[in-house]
Amino acid sequence: MHRNLPRIVDQGGDPPCWAHLIDESPDDGLLIDLDALSTGEGDGVTWSLPHGGDLDANLIRLGPRAAIEEHRNDDVDVLVVVQSGTGEIVVGDSVREVAGDQLMLIPRGSRRAIHASEHGLVYLSIHRARGPLTVRPRR
Repeated sequence: MHRNLPRIVDQGGDPPCWAHLIDESPDDGLLIDLDALSTGEGDGVTWSLPHGGDLDANLIRLGPRAAIEEHRNDDVDVLVVVQSGTGEIVVGDSVREVAGDQLMLIPRGSRRAIHASEHGLVYLSIHRARGPLTVRPRR
């Protein structure tokens, strides 16, 4: 039925309890119910694409006023798809207000930061495989 389930991070419980959110077939691809995975509390990655390929995707939830602080990555372009909430994405010296159902391409080599508003922010980060980021409260 559900083989090789992806690891669910920060959701509590074992992957089988989340099997109803994931439709995976080795021949047909992977279908994920992102709405169901984006609910809950706390900051950080709530789901990650199963590793082993050359593409990473992470569903990230930032609570009210939480942030991914400024960093620079010279290796990958990042596509940010905002699922819900509001906040701002800072790229270089440019600040962009974002809300659900928007996406933004952040070019490699750019200084970037993501800040949630008082309503929080849930977004999908898609890029070539690389190491994880750290979520810290906004100062």
